[in-house]
Amino acid sequence: MTLDLLFIGADTGRGALSQFAAEVGVSYRLIAQRITTMEIFPVSVLTVELDADATGLDAAASWFARRGIHQLTPAA
Repeated sequence: MTLDLLFIGADTGRGALSQFAAEVGVSYRLIAQRITTMEIFPVSVLTVELDADATGLDAAASWFARRGIHQLTPAA
């Protein structure tokens, strides 16, 4: 599953993903990273590919939600 994840701050995403992999046990591959702004705040958008079964994906979604990590909705 490929996700675009939003992290507040220009350099917080990679650390959070390392913690995610260690705590949840789901491996990921970083596909792309870009820095943008929302209003006046720097935001890091990381595109990642998660390698997990349905249970692992549910655990990933729960982990991201508990930490306030938002997912961009794909454009239609």
